[in-house]
Order: sequence, then C-alpha cells, then structure tokens
Amino acid sequence: MNKPRPQAIKEAKDIINRLAIMFKISQHFDVNNEAVVRSVDAFIEAVRPVINSENIVKIELLGEYFHFNDARVRYSVQYYVNFDFLIAEFRKRNMGSITLSGDINRRDLQDFIKAFMSCLTTDAPYITLKGITDAIETVDIGPLKHVKEDNVLDRRQTLRRTYFNAVSQLRSSKARVRPGEKVDLRRARLVVNSIIDLVMHEEQMMLSMAAIKDYDEYTYYHSVNVSILSLAVGMKLGLNRKKLSELGMAAFLHDIGKVTIPDEILNKPSKFDDREWAIMKTHPNQGLLIILSNTKMESFTIRSAIVAYDHHRNYDGSGYPLLPVDLYLDLYSNIVTIADRFDAMTSARVYSRVPRPPEEALRILLEGAGREVDPVLVRLFARVIGVFPIGTLVALDTMELGVVYRGNSEEPHRPMLIIIADSKGRKVDGMYVDLAERGLDGRYRRTIKKTLDANKYNLNISDYLFEAYS
Repeated sequence: MNKPRPQAIKEAKDIINRLAIMFKISQHFDVNNEAVVRSVDAFIEAVRPVINSENIVKIELLGEYFHFNDARVRYSVQYYVNFDFLIAEFRKRNMGSITLSGDINRRDLQDFIKAFMSCLTTDAPYITLKGITDAIETVDIGPLKHVKEDNVLDRRQTLRRTYFNAVSQLRSSKARVRPGEKVDLRRARLVVNSIIDLVMHEEQMMLSMAAIKDYDEYTYYHSVNVSILSLAVGMKLGLNRKKLSELGMAAFLHDIGKVTIPDEILNKPSKFDDREWAIMKTHPNQGLLIILSNTKMESFTIRSAIVAYDHHRNYDGSGYPLLPVDLYLDLYSNIVTIADRFDAMTSARVYSRVPRPPEEALRILLEGAGREVDPVLVRLFARVIGVFPIGTLVALDTMELGVVYRGNSEEPHRPMLIIIADSKGRKVDGMYVDLAERGLDGRYRRTIKKTLDANKYNLNISDYLFEAYS
C-alpha cells in the first residue's frame, strides 16, 4: 500500500474486521435485509480506496494469520473475536483467499454472500462456491493452502491463541462490570487454567509473550502479563495446581477495581491532581467489593479479593490503602505486587509514555527489597526472568545488537538473542543466536558487552518478540 505503514496496517485490520461482520450478520438475515446492506456498503467504502490505489484487495489465510495484499496482519485485541470467526469460516469452506478488483458493487457482494452461505449445504463447499464466484466479475476466491507446521509451530499457535484469548476475555469481563453485571469467574478460571498449562510446559515462550506491550490496550495486556509472571514464580515455589489456579486468578483480577474509575481520570495523559489521585487510590477497595459481591465465597474468591485490595501496599506496610493495624501481605499479594510493578515499569502507559528497560526495572525492584517488596520473593523473581530479562536490548562484543527472547537457566548471563543489527549497523532479519554457543577453540562466539535503552533507538521490542514466536 502506498500509505505510511501504520495507516496501511490499520486499514487492513479494519477491512478484514468488516468482512467478518458482513458474514456474521448474513448468517441471520437475508442479503436484502437492511442490516446486511449496511454492512456490505461499509465494507465497500473501506476497500474501494485500496482497490483504486493498488488495483486489487486480496485477503488470504495462511496458517493462523491473514495476509492483506501479501503483507501479514497480526492479531489485534480489538478484532480478535471477529478474526477468529473469519478463520473458522474460511476453513469450513476450504477457502484460502478472497480477491476483489474492478468496480466492486453491492449486487456482486450480495451474490457472493448468498453463495458463501449456501455452499455449506453441499458435499464440496469450495468447488460449489468457486463455480458461482467465477461468474462474478469483481470477486474471486482461492483454495486454502495447507502450511507445513511442526510441533514447535503448533505450540506457538496455541500459545498466541491462549494469550490473546485471555486479553480478550478480560476486556469483555471488564466491559460487563461497568453496567453492573457480574464478573464471569467461571470463564476467567478456564482462561487462567489454560495459561497455567502453557506456563508449565512453555515457560520461556510465555514469558516472552508477557514482554509484549500494547500502549493502547495497556489495562488488558497488563493483567494477563501479571498473571504469567506470577504463575512462573508460583511454579518455582512448587505450588500445586490448585494453588497455581488461585494465584493466577488473583493476578488476573488484581486491577478489576479500575472499571469504577472514570475514563477521563484513567486515561489522563498528565499527572493526577490531588482529587484525581484520591479517586485512583480507591480502585483496590473497589476491586475487593466487585469480587466479593459477584460470586459465592470460595477460596479463590477470597484470595483474589485480598490481592485486589493489597497489590498497592508495600512489604513494610506503607503504600495504599493504609490500614490501622500492621497486617503482613500474604504470599499471593507479595508475588502479584512484584509482577505488577515490573510489568508497569516496563510498559508505556497514558501518563508514562516511556517504559523503563527490563533490567532497570528489575534493579529498582531489587533495591526496594525489604521495604517495598518481599526480599526473598523478589530474588526468586529475578531468577525467573533472568539476569537479562526477555526484551532487553544488548550490545555484543562482536559489535552486533540483539534482543533477548529466551533465558538460559544454566548460564543466566548467556541468554538467546534475536540479532537485529550487524557489526556495521545494518538491519538483520531472522537471525537467532545462543550466547552459550562456543567456537572450535572452546571460546564463546558472542558475549554481552552492555545493555541499551531501546527507547533511545526508537525500537518497538514487542515487534521482535512477536516475530520470534510466530
């Protein structure tokens, strides 16, 4: 596309989302129904400028991703549910692509929708759909391409789906709390249990996903990331499955009280005044009330309520809410507090656009041991995320630049990297190295010389991490 890349990506996501909406509505209404017509017209309005500039719009499904005019479109929390629906509909018909060209119009799309819906009643949906579509001048389809995938790719796809499903679930749960509905804790537990399974078997991959940051969706990514980080610590402590489930739920819901904070405060781009800060500090109390008032009393409910109330209190009793008596934080609160602060410091937020580098955030936490955070647990946390946490930008003795995407428990100072620039400063794509690798002379091939601040280089570390597990 001839527009700046960010705008092109936004347009691609919007068009694919509109296509999904059009098919969703058409499942329930005739093609001449007003709702269907509106969705068709909205889709045409979105694709026409792209056709005018590039001659065609091709939406293709390859593996777990849609490609828009040959460029891969990544998952987005905002569109996740509709993207997932569309993937399923393509596969039901063994259809891999839709290509639009020429003077696309409402009648052509209505004819295509009729064929798209009716072909599932036949024994060969794709052949039936292709036969009808061949008579439509502006629309063409292609068969589903079966991308060869090994077990590693399958695990990565499961991981991504679980992660984004968790973000999407939290998003919808909080949306329902606003009008006063109950939190669906049953669905939340299913999501948390799926995260536990992946953390148990693919800890490093999940920690890498937890290093993904999204400024626009900070609230939702943050709670899922805190869950992953907390569960990784819980596993190191040897907690059984029941306790891991309690810990994961407590972390997942620790910020639920923020749904009661007005958006103009929650999304304020500058510092809070005294009144706004007083309101913001009520969210732990509100979180406790929301959890306790929305379900029957069970151990995980009580645990979650305590953590929601305690996660801004410090190890020495300071912080907020202030209590009239000295009450120590329980184990789950101590773990979630550390995970919460680490993810918050390493994320860009409305009022703090520049995140701290992971290794700096870890250093700050360690400096607060015994005062702000539990001294034993914060050191365990440091072991979990490594000397060079995932997402750290490093300079090597070879003059190359790399991003840590996987730790090394046996040699913590020698993680695995994505090389992003060679010794001459030229961009490198798809080069992965293990710093524990030695040459024929027995010496390490590469060694970290120093860490760097990715913000100074205007790098989006999440892009590299996502690529590493795609």
